[in-house]
Amino acid sequence: MSLTGAVQADSTAKVDTNIYLTSPEGEQLFRDAEILTDYLKLASYLESEHILTFCGPASIAGVMNSLDIERPVPPQLYPWPLFTQTSIFTPENQKVKSYAMVEHEGLELPQLAQFFINLGAKAEFKHADNFDENWLRETITKTLADPNKRFVANYSRKPIGQIGGGHISPVAAYDADTDRVLVMDVARYKYPPVWLTIAELYGAMMDKDSTSNRARGAVIVSQ
Repeated sequence: MSLTGAVQADSTAKVDTNIYLTSPEGEQLFRDAEILTDYLKLASYLESEHILTFCGPASIAGVMNSLDIERPVPPQLYPWPLFTQTSIFTPENQKVKSYAMVEHEGLELPQLAQFFINLGAKAEFKHADNFDENWLRETITKTLADPNKRFVANYSRKPIGQIGGGHISPVAAYDADTDRVLVMDVARYKYPPVWLTIAELYGAMMDKDSTSNRARGAVIVSQ
């Protein structure tokens, strides 16, 4: 499975020593961060995944709503337009991966990028085994500095000491002094946003997706 809803801790897993945005240290990092362009827009639209395997749809809906791209009008919200975790499953995206299959096993990296494209955005994906930490740092800082772009990370929770497996969430800020990025979390019921070093995020991205047997990675989205 590409994503997992596992809730039991692995006895060999790293201890969770992460810096969360809700901690005093996390708050200070936020105040000191050099790049915060994406945070407010993402924070305004990001919501918790509806089910354990919907980190992809939740990230897609939040990112799409944060960009200047025409939104659909869901019948239940008429006449207000909004991308939702349900409305992103257009006929085109159902062909990429059906709602039932995403419900079962989540989205793989190429599928994540294609969902964005089919919804009217531009998207490029790259597996972590095809880049290094320097590329990751440079790409994140360039992407976050552009108000028309978003960086979405596909990574594993285990290498960073969190409970669970594969996960997808956007990155919203960067602090140069500590070389940390703020990874939002669409599983808000589990974890608040977390500050990871570039090295930590890269290591978490290098974890293999068991469905594709490829390293995880990143999707760069633009309008």
